[in-house]
Amino acid sequence: MIKNKLVAAIAAIAAIGDRLLGCPRFEFANIGEGTYQTGNMSRLADAALSTRHLCVKIGSDVNHVAVAAAADIALGVANDAAEAAEDPVNVQILGRADGTILMTASGAIALGAMVVTDASGKIRTLPGTTGTYYIIGRALEAAGADGDVINVAHCFPIQRVVP
Repeated sequence: MIKNKLVAAIAAIAAIGDRLLGCPRFEFANIGEGTYQTGNMSRLADAALSTRHLCVKIGSDVNHVAVAAAADIALGVANDAAEAAEDPVNVQILGRADGTILMTASGAIALGAMVVTDASGKIRTLPGTTGTYYIIGRALEAAGADGDVINVAHCFPIQRVVP
């Protein structure tokens, strides 16, 4: 509350200075502190994203994301499609975004199944075969086929090694 009053007072002083001195008007903006309180962030796509709700990983630099493959540690889910490289997309950060996240399945997924990334940014059920996987959530809906979009209770990627 004190901060709001201070900002209002500074804006009023700036307006008076504008009228009296002929100075250009000051513009005030809320400047981000580098945190993502809702768990959403904007990034640029390294390449086209064919559809929405695909898992993405850290891209070519801090400002970019790329489609996550089966062996990648996903950063989040892009809930925008990108027609080309450098298009901006909103990324919901796994384990941090508010609520559930919509994700695209690569095949059938049972209700309640633990899900991991699959090829092309899609998700699949945690396999029972030998390998290292990263659990990113639990299916809150069943998926019947490739391309189905389902709600997932997401989590920070958890490594699971199946011997």
